[in-house]
Amino acid sequence: MRERPVSVTIFGILNIGFGSLGLGWMLLSKMFEGFDASSPGSPLGSYFASMMALWNAISTDPAFVVWNRISASLDVAASLALVAAGIGLLLLKNWSRRLSTGWAIYTIISVFLNLAVLFVVLHRALANALAAGTGASTALVIAAAALGAVLTLVYPALLIFFLTRPRVVLAFQREPGSPL
Repeated sequence: MRERPVSVTIFGILNIGFGSLGLGWMLLSKMFEGFDASSPGSPLGSYFASMMALWNAISTDPAFVVWNRISASLDVAASLALVAAGIGLLLLKNWSRRLSTGWAIYTIISVFLNLAVLFVVLHRALANALAAGTGASTALVIAAAALGAVLTLVYPALLIFFLTRPRVVLAFQREPGSPL
């Protein structure tokens, strides 16, 4: 019987957890899609009104709407794949190691595409916000996007690193004489 490396167990559980969180986040974002936090009596208060105005400008941009629909669909599929890969990792299935690595590569590419959309395609909305005097809010959105991107890249990078280690790859190989 093959011995499962501890890292595989950890990443199997994390894959299931992060995939489930991704699906939950998609549901929550759909539920709050029309929520206007800048309205009077908002629980966020007036401090965040300019930031929410910036977000409303960004989220109504036609290019952002199209990108958001495309990426949301891909993210749901990626989250489902991550849950399946997590279960497969716990069962030491080689396809799950490959699927996890593929998910990590997709996520890394997705992070950079999301940043490109935010900073290049939606540059007009950010420039308009700066002209309207919401520079602090704009800086906060940019800082949050950069921090979010860096944090989002950590897990996929670790996943690729650990799942490509020779000992881990060997653990996923079929034992001689075992059935297909």
